[in-house]
Amino acid sequence: MHDRATQALAKLALEPEWEALFESNSYGFRPGRSTHDAIEAIFNSISKMYKYVLDADISKCFDKINHKELLNKINTFPTMRRLIKAWLESGVMDDGQFFETKEGTPQGGVISPLLANIALHGLEQLVVDYARSLKGTKNRNQSSISLIKICR
Repeated sequence: MHDRATQALAKLALEPEWEALFESNSYGFRPGRSTHDAIEAIFNSISKMYKYVLDADISKCFDKINHKELLNKINTFPTMRRLIKAWLESGVMDDGQFFETKEGTPQGGVISPLLANIALHGLEQLVVDYARSLKGTKNRNQSSISLIKICR
């Protein structure tokens, strides 16, 4: 119970900063945003012109997050960094056996969805940068892409 309460406090401390930074087309596990909002964003994106739709599921997203990269991205004060690192490396008990965690976020942790969104932050910019690198008109390539991200 103490751990969940501490995670909730950490989330309350980190969330406002990250909410201001997150891409506008990022949905799921975010305050005031829902799957229905994402569906509306997808509809608005594809209703204006013909587009291809790619539905990509990042397999085991919560399980595969790189701890070092995530902690570097969060870039918070040392005490908070140590606390988050401890949660990430706390391990898992399954059927009476302890397993170390070298990657991923705590399953069911209060702060886990925020950490997943932080880990995926910047994905839209990577896609836009890739589109700019393709042959053809850079602006047209960039404007033809809409990335709607839903963490669930």
